[in-house]
Amino acid sequence: MGQLIPFLQNPEYFFDRGITFYKNKEWNRSIRYLKRAIELRPLEGVFHCQLAAVLSDMGEHERSNETLLHVLDHIDGNMHDCYYFLANNYAFLGLFDKAKEAALQYLSSSPEGEFAEDTKELLELVKLDGDEAFFEDEYKEELPFPDDFILQYERAGRFINDGNYEKAERLLEGLMMDYPAHYASYNQYARTLHLQGHSDEAMNCLRSLLKEVMYVPALCQLTLLLEDQHKEREAEHWKKKLRQLAPLNKGHMHKLAATLCRLGEYEQALASFHFLRKHSMPETTGAFFYRYGVAAFHCGYNEKSKKAWKLARDHGHDKAATLLQTWQTRALKRDEVQCEHLHDLSFGLD
Repeated sequence: MGQLIPFLQNPEYFFDRGITFYKNKEWNRSIRYLKRAIELRPLEGVFHCQLAAVLSDMGEHERSNETLLHVLDHIDGNMHDCYYFLANNYAFLGLFDKAKEAALQYLSSSPEGEFAEDTKELLELVKLDGDEAFFEDEYKEELPFPDDFILQYERAGRFINDGNYEKAERLLEGLMMDYPAHYASYNQYARTLHLQGHSDEAMNCLRSLLKEVMYVPALCQLTLLLEDQHKEREAEHWKKKLRQLAPLNKGHMHKLAATLCRLGEYEQALASFHFLRKHSMPETTGAFFYRYGVAAFHCGYNEKSKKAWKLARDHGHDKAATLLQTWQTRALKRDEVQCEHLHDLSFGLD
């Protein structure tokens, strides 16, 4: 007669419970159950990898990598999926050389593996072309700012939305003087200048900021403004910088993807949208799915485009709904499938 294993000492039970809590985003409970499964079966690499996945989603990328390296060094060196997860963690930590190394190791070991396409996308996103210094400032976190400053900054945003551009301009000038490290203020200041017809001054403001720090939203705004003002030569200079970018801040990555989509750089935009979608962008809005669908359409992925626009429509995006309805009666023309206009995309607060 076989030995009966008490239910609560069954490692699969704890592993399954850990998976359930993970899917529900109950991170701490998931970790507790996964650790118990590992205690009962310490040489089960899959248990460790799942724990690493939870840690990564919590932002604990270094701890996640420690777990993955433990699997490769002490449990099973042939668990090649670990290299894919290592590459993602290194990318989020800004360690791009290590990210590329791990990604290439995965593709070498598993060229037809489950994560092969995702790994290729990741390689595109971390491709630096030897210009690492270009990215350093973008990852420096801005200093914390007092509540009064935040309230004044939000007030400036309300002035802009209400069309009180001069009031917003004066308020932002004061904020920039008092808090020069708050880069978003420069973006909004440039916005007020452009909306009052002073586009050259707006561009000069953004150029000055970019000489000091490579702030992704400012780079996006300047490039779009140059494109709008038909300054093709300088616009192309900044477009090359945009193509090199691999921001870790997901909001900045979305801004970059939307800008590339507006500029007609659809393949790179689609890679960024796809990456954000698969890696749990905090807020996936109707605008996000609409832009995703535009990029997919121009890259020839009609089904992916329709799926994205259906999600955008479900989030209340009217343009996506219109395009889907039109597509039911005839083929869409490329020139009618576009991202938002310069004003909406470059200077929105999303």
